[in-house]
Amino acid sequence: MRVSRSVATALVVAVSTLHVSAQSKPYSPKNGVVNWKAVLFGGAFRVTAAIPMHGDFSRFDRVEIVEAGSLIGGDVPPTVLHRLTAQLLAEFRKSGRFAEVEAVRSYERRRTPTASVVEEADAFRTPDSLDAPMRPAADMVEMDRERQAASRDKTVDTLVVTDEVIDYVRGNKFTQLLLLNLGNGLMTIRLSYFDKATGEEFGRSVVSSDTTSKVVPSLLSPRTALVGVAEGVVDQVTRRKVAAER
Repeated sequence: MRVSRSVATALVVAVSTLHVSAQSKPYSPKNGVVNWKAVLFGGAFRVTAAIPMHGDFSRFDRVEIVEAGSLIGGDVPPTVLHRLTAQLLAEFRKSGRFAEVEAVRSYERRRTPTASVVEEADAFRTPDSLDAPMRPAADMVEMDRERQAASRDKTVDTLVVTDEVIDYVRGNKFTQLLLLNLGNGLMTIRLSYFDKATGEEFGRSVVSSDTTSKVVPSLLSPRTALVGVAEGVVDQVTRRKVAAER
């Protein structure tokens, strides 16, 4: 059975439209406390903004998560810190809003370059004054080379996320079975968000989560305080990025 050219074209357009719509799927911001997952399974999160997020998050296509640290010493086992880093990685990748998500050992904040350095590096972009003498052919050829090199050497803007645990309670899943609001786990982390290239801080917040649940005890729940914290962090960044892309 033959399919007409118009029908085939319509099918191709339909498939392409579905593909594009899947890539640009609308993002629904998460309510940390009032949602059915938190009510049933626990793992609700709360966010406190120490420095409200600002700046253009739409240009960040890469996220680097600095390995989690502890501000309360050995009260947080190294295994928990590793799990926190892994959970943040998994949550950012699951969001699908960033091309690359990687973990790094540390981040040394850079200072903003001086104006003279920027002007010198971008000299080929600055037009000469109309009163300036005409440049020799060799200079013009060199500037063309610099312009072409700059267009090939486009760097991916990277958002660096640093995270430190400031409160942690392991909790007891068996005690929670008593339904007396005992044995709940808790995790609170302090975060900062930086532009890797410039060192500019784009925000600072505290995200907290626990295993309190009104329906399903933690022993029977797939959600933990760690999961809630990771969801809270990724939600804050993703909603900022999506808003900037509109």
